[in-house]
Amino acid sequence: MKILETERLILRTWEKSDIEPYLAFNNDPKVLELLLGPLTREQVETFFEKSNAGFLKDGYMLFAVEEKTSGELIGYVGLCNVPWDAHFTPAVEIGWRLGSQYWGKGYATDAAREVLRYAFEELQLDEVVSFTSPLNVRSIRVMEKIGLKRDRDGDFLWPRVPADHKLSPCVLYRLKRGDYVI
Repeated sequence: MKILETERLILRTWEKSDIEPYLAFNNDPKVLELLLGPLTREQVETFFEKSNAGFLKDGYMLFAVEEKTSGELIGYVGLCNVPWDAHFTPAVEIGWRLGSQYWGKGYATDAAREVLRYAFEELQLDEVVSFTSPLNVRSIRVMEKIGLKRDRDGDFLWPRVPADHKLSPCVLYRLKRGDYVI
């Protein structure tokens, strides 16, 4: 079901036909460089079910992103609740993951701008956060392009990995509704 749209993209709920392309993205060595590892089919199916259920419950999710001209699934962009305790939680995170063949085309920025508009104008959220490893310069660039600001006092160690893991250190970015500019 289509939820949001940009000039080039459709943001929608997940469908069974998305499983194979999504699995392919998540097993791409370029994408895996900044992830904990590849996903299994079961993990993808569970992610789709939880995401779609989350939309029904909260009105937001990590949306499947489809390129309009080709109809291809290119990844996800959306909102989710941060599922663990930290100094900035409870919080709603904006996040994205695209197949590497779609990097550098402005798709993540395009979709994330629409998701921010939706978060602040339609959902009336007070704040949106985003975080990543300092190694993930592409995502940091998207955060800055969409107007999120680095919270230099907010950096933290990701609790889902050992403290000495290369992905443990995270930079925190935030945007409050009052600071949101179209």
